[in-house]
Amino acid sequence: MRWRLNGWVLALCGMWVWLLLSGCGRETTSSEPASKSTEVIEYEPTPFRPVEVGDRLVGPAVYTVDARAQDLWMYFDFSKGSVVGVQDLKTDDWDLAFQRHVIRTNGGDTNPAGQAAMMAIAAQTLADVSQVPSDSDFVSDVRTKKRLHAYNPEIHKWYNYNYTNNVLLPKPIVYVVRTQDGKYAKMRMLSYYCKNDVAGCMTFEYVYQGDGSTNLETPATKVSRQFNPR
Repeated sequence: MRWRLNGWVLALCGMWVWLLLSGCGRETTSSEPASKSTEVIEYEPTPFRPVEVGDRLVGPAVYTVDARAQDLWMYFDFSKGSVVGVQDLKTDDWDLAFQRHVIRTNGGDTNPAGQAAMMAIAAQTLADVSQVPSDSDFVSDVRTKKRLHAYNPEIHKWYNYNYTNNVLLPKPIVYVVRTQDGKYAKMRMLSYYCKNDVAGCMTFEYVYQGDGSTNLETPATKVSRQFNPR
């Protein structure tokens, strides 16, 4: 009887060891969700090269803002096609401000003296939007009682959050931008990641109309300022 009991114990222990090893084998060999490197494109920050574009139609261009710092805002000016230095938010020329995943505009409660605002259009590519809509309803930055800082409701949630991989993935939206001096641009978000899976590189593609008209037809020739996407 004791031998039979010991035999059962040995059998159960053997089965437990087999299940444990099998489970470990499945964990290491099963198909896990894709890593960041297979879900998103990673970019390096675009060098600062502000140049006045005048009244030309510019783009489509791809630009990456280094917004990794949590205590520093980076300012982008469509009329110069670059990140620019800003000393005074109310008087210096800038259109969009970036900090981590947050995007603000030079208007509304962020800066009442600026005209910048946005509207979101469900679209897959920039080519899907060729004109500023006649019934355009632009939204400026607002500050609510529950928030310490102003934000723009149109682009506040530009991403979908992937809970499995912990990544931010851009929504299929084209944003029409009214710049701080009343001109127009269109843009779409491409990525939030720098090389080596580092978060904070805000990459977007855009077309800017420098003549003040509402024509945002995407030029056939792509002019890219982006360096070393991976």
